Amino acid sequence: MTKLLLSRRRLLKGATALGAMAALTRNVSFAASPYPEHDLRWVIYQSPGGLIDGSTRALQPFLKQRGFASTVDYVRGASGRIARTQLYRANPDGLTIMTEASPEEVLGEVIYGAQYKVSEFQPVFGWFRNAFNLCVLKNSPFKTFADLVNAAKSRKVTIGTLGKGGPSHLQMAILNKQFGLKLQLVHFDGAAPAYAAVAGGHVDAAMGGSTSVQWSSTVNFLVVFRNGRDPALPDVPTAKECGYDIVPVNEVIYANAGPNVPADRIKKLSDAFAAAIADPAAIEAQKKLGIFVAPITPAELRESIKSLYALVDEYKSDLLG
Repeated sequence: MTKLLLSRRRLLKGATALGAMAALTRNVSFAASPYPEHDLRWVIYQSPGGLIDGSTRALQPFLKQRGFASTVDYVRGASGRIARTQLYRANPDGLTIMTEASPEEVLGEVIYGAQYKVSEFQPVFGWFRNAFNLCVLKNSPFKTFADLVNAAKSRKVTIGTLGKGGPSHLQMAILNKQFGLKLQLVHFDGAAPAYAAVAGGHVDAAMGGSTSVQWSSTVNFLVVFRNGRDPALPDVPTAKECGYDIVPVNEVIYANAGPNVPADRIKKLSDAFAAAIADPAAIEAQKKLGIFVAPITPAELRESIKSLYALVDEYKSDLLG
């Protein structure tokens, strides 16, 4: 039995050594190769025509000018968890990237038990903070955010979100719990059906993002959940300005890479993104989509993701309920 245990230990040590050697050899071969060797595979987890798709495609030509041509690959389903799992398991050569919308990735891991670890991904660069807002019909009795909050302290107020267990659900869960409200959340699959429900009088209010300014002819925006006013809705006060100091849950749009990509490749890719995003023509192309570019560094993204773990864990039961 002792000999058998020793043999097993030697076998495990040998396998570990071989694995480490293989990883080292792979990284050495990457370092010796030109980068990028060919077009990037750029994964998008939402349908064509949406915010992430449009923003990614608008950025593609500017990244190509910096040496990174790419081909878009749509991997839809499960709010991005399928796409992230593919990225997590991709060859660590930096040739597969994904347009991400935080905190969706953390929610996928913590709430839905996805088969990836967000902390092991390598953020490349971010360019947009999509702030949530609340809107009502123009003839609504709620003329201010305070009107809605005060009503929700004593009676049920229905709010349309952009999906159960998603970022907008998290924002409303925080509001509900922090101020002891009676908000009844109605979960829709995206902003368009949520706004349609408001227009049809089926819910009292609905949540949307920065690009929902397109609905301004039919709705009033009561509040934005953001640190500082939203450039897309500059006349709409923040929750803090309305007297409600709560954590804003902003969707941060950024490019992500998988685990174990060599640092020199990540840096080269990050530098290319930073230069592309700073291009005045790229900024204008994003603005036409309703996106106001705000550069977000890899270090800032990692810090944001770290704080999101604690926030999502705190509200886990509310998001699952």
